[in-house]
Amino acid sequence: MAADEFGEKTEQPTDHRRTEARQKGNVARSQDLSSSGLMLAVALALALFALPWLRAMGRLIEASLKTARPSGIDAVTVVERFRRLFEYALMETAPFLLLFVAAAILINIAQVGVMVTPEALAPKLNRLNPIEGFKRLFSMRGIVRLFGSLAKLLVVVAVAGLFISAALPLLLELTGAQPADVLRVVHGELVRLAFQLALALFALALLDFGFQKWKHEQDLRMSRQEVREELKTMEGDPHIRHRRREAHRKLAQARELQQVKAADVVVTNPTYIAVALKYDPQTMPAPTVVAKGMGAIAEQIRRLAAEHAVPIIERKELARELYHTVKVGSPIPAELYQVFVEIMAYVYRISGRMPRGLKRG
Repeated sequence: MAADEFGEKTEQPTDHRRTEARQKGNVARSQDLSSSGLMLAVALALALFALPWLRAMGRLIEASLKTARPSGIDAVTVVERFRRLFEYALMETAPFLLLFVAAAILINIAQVGVMVTPEALAPKLNRLNPIEGFKRLFSMRGIVRLFGSLAKLLVVVAVAGLFISAALPLLLELTGAQPADVLRVVHGELVRLAFQLALALFALALLDFGFQKWKHEQDLRMSRQEVREELKTMEGDPHIRHRRREAHRKLAQARELQQVKAADVVVTNPTYIAVALKYDPQTMPAPTVVAKGMGAIAEQIRRLAAEHAVPIIERKELARELYHTVKVGSPIPAELYQVFVEIMAYVYRISGRMPRGLKRG
């Protein structure tokens, strides 16, 4: 007995299963990759906007102090000043916010693409089940997350320790330096530390994302029984399809057998194959096969031909060739015209009938 008959998931997931999982929000996603990507955005923001932002805030404080008055401040003046301060701070902070929003969107699109899943936002009571939470905690995904957290902690400590040991002499040299010089050096070192931490964590996050992709693929795998059930759902029960095809075939055979009554001749093999031919020069460009069959169908064709006085001619090779090469409703090949003419001449001679569409002179 095959192993997957016991429910083991040995088959690759179908496109329908992948689509269904995606619609439910079940996709491979790494939270670590999102976090480290945002940290890279923070490092980039520090490098690009930190100094201009600090200078802008300094100018704001300076202007506020210069315009401060010891008296004559009422509620309207306070509200107006707070409004101006808020607008100014928002304008200076907007580049940070836009960069963080763009980074969050791009990271998620890179992981799962554009995805709108209302079903994933619906509350699920099973998430509150402590037993299920305990199972998730000690699952493979939970264990990998635990080791990932420990690895991140070790990386952060190692990178920070190496950075401090390398930057400490430079920072000690700033004693007595001008504030602008201190700000410039400290800013440069903070940017360097932020990029080192972000890149180290991003490398770990890529490993986590690879594991999440692999685990997601394993979770989507299917047993053969699940594949069969899905095929039944998508395409209908195979037994029903078979019965439908059988019914169509029988209906087509019945229509073909009705054509035997008006045929000009039936060519046989002599008992296993029967092919009914008809030629009406008024409506047909060439002699046409109107019915054919083997075994029981051939016997029915011969019986109907006998009942309706349709001549039956035994020509083994011709019957086999017509049966295997000409479809019902199609004309016979041009190379068989002469053979058909000879057969019909023989039929007309022994029966005394005239060709269809012609009258005795």
